[in-house]
Amino acid sequence: MSETRGNRPAGRRKAFFLSATALVLVCGAWPAAAQTALDTAAGRAPTAATLTNFDIPAGDIGPALTNWAAQSHVRLVASTDALKGVKTDGVKGVYAPEEALDRLLSNTELRSNFAGKRTVTILSPSSLDANAQAALPTIDVTESGNKQGADSTYVPTNSRGGSKTNTPLIEIPQTINVITAKQISDQGAQSVSQALRYTPGVLAESYGGSSQFDAFTQVRGFKADFYLDGQRLPNGLTSTSWASSVIEPYGLERIDVLKGPASALYGQSTLGGIIDMTSKRPTETPIHEIQVQTGSYDRKQVAVDVGGPVDKDGKLFYRFTGLARDAGTQVDYIGDNRVYVAPALTWKPDLDTSITFLANYLSEWGGKTSFNYMPSAGTVLPNGPYGRIPSNRYMGDPYFDRFDRQQGSIGYLFEHHVNEALTVRQNLRYYEVDADLRALNRSGDMLPGNTTINRRAFGIDAGAKSLAIDNQAEIKYLTGPLAHTVLVGVDYRTENNHYNVGWTPGPQLSLIPPINVYNPVYGLPIPDPGTTNNTLSSTHEQQLGVYAQDQIKYGSWVATIGGRFDDADADTRDGIKNIIGRQRDHAFTGRVGLNYLFDNGVAPYVSYSTAFQPQPGMDFNKNVYKPTTGEQVEVGVKYQPPGTKTLITASVFDITQQNRLTADPDLTHFNNFFQTGEARVRGIEFEARTEIKPGFNLIASYAHLDHEVTKAATPQEVGRRLAQVPLDQASLWALYEFQEGQLNGFGFGGGVRYVGKTWDLTNAFVTPDYTVFDARLQYDFGKLNPQLKGTTLSINALNLFDRYYATQCTSGQGCTLGNRRTILATMSYKW
Repeated sequence: MSETRGNRPAGRRKAFFLSATALVLVCGAWPAAAQTALDTAAGRAPTAATLTNFDIPAGDIGPALTNWAAQSHVRLVASTDALKGVKTDGVKGVYAPEEALDRLLSNTELRSNFAGKRTVTILSPSSLDANAQAALPTIDVTESGNKQGADSTYVPTNSRGGSKTNTPLIEIPQTINVITAKQISDQGAQSVSQALRYTPGVLAESYGGSSQFDAFTQVRGFKADFYLDGQRLPNGLTSTSWASSVIEPYGLERIDVLKGPASALYGQSTLGGIIDMTSKRPTETPIHEIQVQTGSYDRKQVAVDVGGPVDKDGKLFYRFTGLARDAGTQVDYIGDNRVYVAPALTWKPDLDTSITFLANYLSEWGGKTSFNYMPSAGTVLPNGPYGRIPSNRYMGDPYFDRFDRQQGSIGYLFEHHVNEALTVRQNLRYYEVDADLRALNRSGDMLPGNTTINRRAFGIDAGAKSLAIDNQAEIKYLTGPLAHTVLVGVDYRTENNHYNVGWTPGPQLSLIPPINVYNPVYGLPIPDPGTTNNTLSSTHEQQLGVYAQDQIKYGSWVATIGGRFDDADADTRDGIKNIIGRQRDHAFTGRVGLNYLFDNGVAPYVSYSTAFQPQPGMDFNKNVYKPTTGEQVEVGVKYQPPGTKTLITASVFDITQQNRLTADPDLTHFNNFFQTGEARVRGIEFEARTEIKPGFNLIASYAHLDHEVTKAATPQEVGRRLAQVPLDQASLWALYEFQEGQLNGFGFGGGVRYVGKTWDLTNAFVTPDYTVFDARLQYDFGKLNPQLKGTTLSINALNLFDRYYATQCTSGQGCTLGNRRTILATMSYKW
């Protein structure tokens, strides 16, 4: 048995966690006198209304009001017609919320009407009383509700993921790429991996068109961690990810890609960044949508998304999202069948308190093998007279293989505004995922004759269960000219997982028939490898973290300072539950960043951050893994021109990582990983998101990653490129929707994606670069006939010109092929 740290009594850790949790929850009863104490500490007399440092740029009044409501913690109701086309000069400086709102509306004809201290209605010139205004179609603009324009733009303005506070993107000292629900829908993404295709520095489909996993996504050259609603999803054993979760993109409001280390807020995380997905939430405005879809590979899908108020008092709201799919894939016998349901309920007993219950369940079946490795000869290399291997060729055996996955979660998001200065939150979620698969995988290179390969059978039973809770207190106050937004928190996560695998031992390899890749024969006898004859292990992980962050504004300067202490435990057990490896690790991580906000929308920034990620489990020789650590320096600039829907981000960065997990080149050690000394990635990234004019959206991106191994156990490894990490990536997407004339309601667009060449682990094989094109046509039938309002038809063509390409190749293991041309036709009806 190996051990990396001395053990610490579990009772002490639990007692500390419960005490810290109680401390944060007691804040929920903190009286208004707390603000008096803050005012007194700041050297000023207490005020009835807390002053806030507002920095809202000029432009459309709708996003400006959204920003104001979020900072003021006020429920704002406005007519959609009243806000249309109205511009504001913005507001910048320290004001009471009421005064800031007056300045926003000063050069408009709009007026405000407060109903108490926490609700305000915006009145149009033609209706200067709240009763008449209420008769108009209205929207609610609140911090936690739907953001105005969220469904109709590619350009978000704020992010909670980058700071755990609702902060404008331009004020966060790191690169954050946000994929909105509109972008997911417009680009026809059928998985989270596909939704990330147009994101710079992200390689999301490295295992090709037949992979059923998102967990192998890379960000800035490092495997990313996936989060849902701000909490980490179970990943099974970190090195294998067989028990990782998969999230249905139809159930998401947005995806935030946080670049660089995020340990200062989230604890255990990789250096490249995290992918934080936001579930669809209950809405105060009714939502009704039903969607049917068909397309390539016998696709049949139906989806529904409904929500809105439950009671007349406006205290209870619901959302239900569901999807059912029966479909194949480009590879024969590999299915893409899925059922997904996600109910949600929000209760708001008053304007200061809300609790949202979220649940989801997803089931997949009939998927057969997860990867479909093919030999390099006949795919990326010529193969004499035999030619190219068809991309639909199945390399396993449909009578032997299987793949099933079940997963589900339940939890809540609680928030309470104690007063204008203090907000407390508690987020909790329980998640469970199980995967069962049995498959044949290629073994070795093409046999003499160049038509046949050997195979090896393996079986895997993997699963993970996790419980996570995050307690936060957000405090806003002033100290002289400095405006602070302080966040303190305590979070705890525990995860139990098992990974039972069996594979064909060497003496039995001759019993498994090889396959002719040009003329396969299926249904031959194959011995079952089971799931316990070679490896049976499980791990139990615990993480306790305490963190604090201060966002400080001084004029046009914004400083972000944060730090966190983590205590992490992990036990690895054998088949009879004996502990065979024990890891006890702790670390302090931090982030410091500085932004400067020019009046013209330019915001340069610089930041330094560190990362810490324990690696539960052990290698083939029973050596427990050391934690992966590292640091990043990033310098960049963001540009958000006032009065426009545009956000441009450019950055340069330098990342250094220690104890990197690397796949074992010895294929007899199935799914084994070892740790190399050090790796470095230096790069540049660029992304532009803009609405050039109403209905005309564009996204452009580019990334260059200069990566190499800088320290290793053997000298020949130093200087090698990192495996499956391209040097260059670029993409461009544009969609134009006619707003008037005879073509009103018609939209068309498309995109191009380029991924540069990649190397295998030993750098002996290079996978060629590739470029693919996508296209979209859509029509809103409501523009043709008012009786058809809400009915739209869209057609997406992915890989329009049917490019045959490999996503990655590995020496001795083979290549995986990318998605061929896929056509999707979607009919939606909203009411």
